[in-house]
Amino acid sequence: MSNAHTHTNARSLLAMLCLSALLGGLIAVALSAALHPSPADAAPASAAALESSFTAVAARVSPAVVNVNTEKEIRQQTWGFDIFNFDPWRDPWPPFRPQTRVRKLTSLGSGFIITPDGYVLTNAHVIGGADTISVTTGDDKTYSANLVGIIADKDLAVIKMIDGPTDLPTVRLGDADDVKVGSWAIAIGSPFGFSETVTVGVISAKGRVVRQARGREEMRDLLQTDAAINFGNSGGPLVNTAGEVVGINQAIFSPRGTGNIGIGFAIPVNPDTKAAIDKAIRASRRRV
Repeated sequence: MSNAHTHTNARSLLAMLCLSALLGGLIAVALSAALHPSPADAAPASAAALESSFTAVAARVSPAVVNVNTEKEIRQQTWGFDIFNFDPWRDPWPPFRPQTRVRKLTSLGSGFIITPDGYVLTNAHVIGGADTISVTTGDDKTYSANLVGIIADKDLAVIKMIDGPTDLPTVRLGDADDVKVGSWAIAIGSPFGFSETVTVGVISAKGRVVRQARGREEMRDLLQTDAAINFGNSGGPLVNTAGEVVGINQAIFSPRGTGNIGIGFAIPVNPDTKAAIDKAIRASRRRV
């Protein structure tokens, strides 16, 4: 009887140990799954977080992005026959007279507000040769603007809104030196006049050198991005996921001139760029 009882107790103890080990293993697996989700479980959360960062950047930066509108008057001297003012009995022959033809050229680009009192950064080529400049803000209000300064070697221009508010939304300037190839890039601007358009891509390369068409000047040390940049995006901000402007959209590569093919370029915002911008603003404030 004693030996049978001993064997029974041993079997019971062994069964309890096995059950405990099984329960422990199940608990460990459950904890591991909770602490280290599988890629399938993690993907929706990561996608949601990424989407949230994009929407937050758009909400923060878009109000400070503006349309830059310019107008230039072109006068051309031509010869023509003024049939309405010609008197064949009095006016000399031949009846052709010099005439002045006046044409108005308008262009549209982008820019962004860098101070609450209305200093705006854009490309120099956006406002080059303009007789008048105006800025339309995100709330569809338009203000005249004056040219403050040109940073020629960087194709940048600082303009100042006239009689605008002094509490305007502004962007935060970052540092392109900290940007890595493969980093997210968000372009905001007015391609083809569609204001506050947001496109997303990555930084494709740094330090690009690009020669403009027909042998014009070189553009150096550019950021390359596949975030869609189209006509009218020039002068708009290229932003990181922290909402900091790391580049100023400048140009695209388009073999047939038809628009974006995924190769766009932006002027990097770095300490040298920021120093040049600050210098232009300080000189403007001293003149006031």
